Amino acid sequence: MKISLLQQMYKDVLAGIPLARESHHYSSLINLCLEQPPEGDEPCHQKLLPSTAGGIESHQDTDMSDVVPATDELSTSFANMSPSFCPREVMLLQLTLIKMMVAKAESQEIELHVRQKYCEIFALLLKEAKIDSKLIHLLGCDDRLLSHMASQSLASLVYFQLKEEDALNVPWLSFSLNTLLGFPGNARVAACLWTLAAVLKETLKDALVPGAGLLRKLLVPLDAVLEGFYNAILLHQFDSHHYTSPYSEATNNLISFIDLLEALLASRTELELPLRCQRILFLKVSYVLNIISSSIPYIIKKKLILLLKKCVLYKSREDAKSGSLFLQTPSLCEDMLALSNAVLQVVNLTWLNQIPLSGKSSYFGSSEAPPGRDSQGGSDQTVLRALSLVVLKALEFKIHNSATQAEIKGDFESSMSQLLMFWRSHGKPSPQSQTVVHHCEWLSLVFMEQDDDMWEAAKALLLIYLKFDRLQCDAADNPSQKEEESWEFLVHAGTALCTRFVLSSHRTEKSKAA
Repeated sequence: MKISLLQQMYKDVLAGIPLARESHHYSSLINLCLEQPPEGDEPCHQKLLPSTAGGIESHQDTDMSDVVPATDELSTSFANMSPSFCPREVMLLQLTLIKMMVAKAESQEIELHVRQKYCEIFALLLKEAKIDSKLIHLLGCDDRLLSHMASQSLASLVYFQLKEEDALNVPWLSFSLNTLLGFPGNARVAACLWTLAAVLKETLKDALVPGAGLLRKLLVPLDAVLEGFYNAILLHQFDSHHYTSPYSEATNNLISFIDLLEALLASRTELELPLRCQRILFLKVSYVLNIISSSIPYIIKKKLILLLKKCVLYKSREDAKSGSLFLQTPSLCEDMLALSNAVLQVVNLTWLNQIPLSGKSSYFGSSEAPPGRDSQGGSDQTVLRALSLVVLKALEFKIHNSATQAEIKGDFESSMSQLLMFWRSHGKPSPQSQTVVHHCEWLSLVFMEQDDDMWEAAKALLLIYLKFDRLQCDAADNPSQKEEESWEFLVHAGTALCTRFVLSSHRTEKSKAA
């Protein structure tokens, strides 16, 4: 038997050609051989490669000598393979095959009998070869590529088992619980978080399967643990001294968790009553706000700010189809109000001034501009727009849920004054524009380069104006002249003229650029 059998299997799977030999043959062929078999959940800090002398373990209880080559034969084939095909590449090919076969098994374009063959192979890999435990063990490998490929293959298998068998993979669930509960002592936190996020994303993008049942089966066992981990990584165990480098393990863990929070945010619309882990970012957003103003790498600040922007612009996929008002959901109303109150509270305490915005752009992993192109000066306009929208949308929602003029005046005046100071510090004046004369002009300068953000900012201000107008109509029939003048000035300064100026100025700037 030659290594060419593994290569031929890859070609057949890639082309969708039926696998002619017994399923046991193929399960043995792609079964991982680790130098140290997985025992418990202890992390591995060494390279785990197929041993050319130790053979490939089959982990099979039945006698299979009549359907697959003996272990010695497989060992010899790996030992005698071409020097250009090293043991590490063999394992990478096996991991690639596992992920490919899962994708093919889920594809309706592949013939049914071919997909059934893949399912038989997966059943053998999971029940006899204990491939899930081996993949979990491989997550702790120092070889980053092997660890990443193992994480991808594990996520594919966990979702496949969840979808086909309506069962959550027990070794993976145990590993996830132990890893999250063991933070910060466990060294495989980032891999655990990334794998969970990948399974969650697979569940969301599968349009052929109802997502609610799978999501509950996936998240309910992890719900309380995820909330505890949120508290631990963002509050109890957070120390900015651990995040001095953007390449540190602590930074990697936090970035992986932010990606998971984004997936949890996208998943909450699938459930009529969202779980606690899907709401935790809204209900305890103060932890995130504190981290943004701390001395952590800029990449973490930016990811968290963009995540907050997604929260305040949150719309469900159902709303996009039906046009219904997403805020009719009681839990989402409660969550948005909690987030808005927390954001406006820190904004009124000069929180915005504590956030330095980097002026450097990223060019495919580098902060240096390519030859012939000047590096962008000034502040990061993407983050500037995101922070501005977070404040404006929080203000819109808070005012929408306020019942009295006094509440609105206090929130609006305080928040807008802080936002204007923030814009003066970081706004990038247009080359065609003169000195800013009216406050309304800042909206055009900040949001001019992004149409979607411009529309959201204008819409927020318009809705605030309508709320002002309704309250004014509901006020006393004969207000004093001073009160009326004060109210008209407040309405003008913050809303009506602002919105009209934004739209007209935006069209003017676009025509000049053209």
